[in-house]
Amino acid sequence: MPMHTRHTSSIEDRLSMVRLRTREGQSRRQAARILGFSPAWVRKWWRRYRAGGEAALQAPRPPAPGPLADFPPVVAPAVLAYRRAHPRLGARRAQVALQQDPALAGLPLPGWRSIHRAWVHAGLVTPRGQRTVAPAAAPPVPPDEPQAVWQIDHQDGLHVEGLDEPVVLQSVRAPAAGLTIGADVFAERRGAPAVSEEAILDALRRHLADWGRPQALQVDGGVRFLGQSQRTFPSRCELFCASLGIQVQQIRPGRPTDNGAVERLPQTLDGVLLETPYADLAAVQAALHAHVDLLNVHFPSRAKAWRGQPPLCRYPHARHSGRPYDPAHEAEVFDLGAVDRVLAQWQWQRHAAPSTGQISCATKNVRVGDAYRGQTVALRFAPVDRQGVVYELGTTPGSLGKEIRRFHCAAFDQDAILGTSARTTRAAQDAGGIAA
Repeated sequence: MPMHTRHTSSIEDRLSMVRLRTREGQSRRQAARILGFSPAWVRKWWRRYRAGGEAALQAPRPPAPGPLADFPPVVAPAVLAYRRAHPRLGARRAQVALQQDPALAGLPLPGWRSIHRAWVHAGLVTPRGQRTVAPAAAPPVPPDEPQAVWQIDHQDGLHVEGLDEPVVLQSVRAPAAGLTIGADVFAERRGAPAVSEEAILDALRRHLADWGRPQALQVDGGVRFLGQSQRTFPSRCELFCASLGIQVQQIRPGRPTDNGAVERLPQTLDGVLLETPYADLAAVQAALHAHVDLLNVHFPSRAKAWRGQPPLCRYPHARHSGRPYDPAHEAEVFDLGAVDRVLAQWQWQRHAAPSTGQISCATKNVRVGDAYRGQTVALRFAPVDRQGVVYELGTTPGSLGKEIRRFHCAAFDQDAILGTSARTTRAAQDAGGIAA
């Protein structure tokens, strides 16, 4: 009966074949019979050994499947050919071009992210290193005092009867005392990211004036709280709070229960918003103010520690945090040093535009020079003179090379952080009238 030959081999099998051939003088057929392989297998690996030694006995690793492995075979060459033909155009433009290619009609096509990964995998795009290093989060403020920590959140797309467009609800709670600090509505069909920063901060200013400043404001990753999702620059809310001695602390990503007290509040407020018709947004806001007062003063709490009492009856000392805030004197108590300490912890890398040699910093474009076109540079904030400083990259990760230039960025200034507040303007006018 003929012996069945094996079809797969290990490095040990190939080394055994070499020993049989070199030390014991076995022929190809004899070595194949002993090891259970075909003479053709012995011939293939013996030739590789003669050409490259033992290193050649290692089977070549199969190529990595790559980001486009699950697409039809014609897709990957088309993706790579587009980049070679148009090296200055990005993955989004390539996605559109592929969708319009008659040769690929009817085939499943990758999204722009997969296209970019395929270019990186093929060496057609050099991935940039980490461009921004945000400061490590400070230890969270423990809710030891009734108003030590406020939780804030947004709810989008609420359709209130009588209003022409959906509203955004901004809710604030102090969970340690069970207090509802406030609820504000904004007419904006596009959601919280489209509400102006001035409106968001003015609503917060009103609550600070009524209740005093908390030690911390606890937020999720909303754009109006922490800026861009990529965290490329500290948000205006962060800098505003830092100037008033309020720490902004972010909950864990994907864990809305960390802000559970304020996340549950819309279940209570929706009854006020959605079950009654209103003439205008001012009427909605007035109804919310009245309902917040009822929640704090008259509604018994179901929490065990409150013993069935309303929050301000259980904790009468929670009517104020003990850290006053007066919008009329906001600019006078603005702590520029605290803002500088936040900015100084950030580390940025920016890629200078190949055509102009410019980099971006907040709302400003900065020219670093023709010599740095297409290169990556480092960016820091210098508290000593309150300037942005551009450096060459150092020789080791995180180190800095030669200073290139310094520049002023208006986004770091007190006026830009405080903005144009209708509330502080009115408060200052009222204080001036009283003084007169």
